[in-house]
Amino acid sequence: MFKVEIKNLSIKANIGITAKERKQKQLLKVTISFNYSIKNYLNLNDINNVKNYSSITKYLKQLIKDSNSHTLEHLIIEVSKSLEKKFNIKDVKITINKKAVAKRYGAESVSVSN
Repeated sequence: MFKVEIKNLSIKANIGITAKERKQKQLLKVTISFNYSIKNYLNLNDINNVKNYSSITKYLKQLIKDSNSHTLEHLIIEVSKSLEKKFNIKDVKITINKKAVAKRYGAESVSVSN
C-alpha cells in the first residue's frame, strides 16, 4: 500500500456563510492524503499503473473552485467522496486552511480537517 500527500495546495474559491464572504474569492491552503494499493506484478515505472498526482491535483482544484459549499466541513465531505470515487483511492484525509479569516481573529490560521 502507498500513502500519498499533497501539501498546502493553493486554491482560490468562493466559500463562506454570508453572500458577502462568498462574493470574493478566498485563498485556501489544501492538504490531502490518501492510500492506494497496486498489484505486485505491475510495473511501477509505468504511469498507467500508479496514481497520476497531476490529474488528481487538477481535478481537486477544479472541484473546489466549482463547489457551492458554504462551509469547509461540507466542502471536505464533498471533495473526499468525489476523489475516492473518481480515482479509486481510500482513506482520503483533507485539511483546509483559511488564513485570511484567521487574521480577522488574531490567529495564525483556521483549519478544518476530516
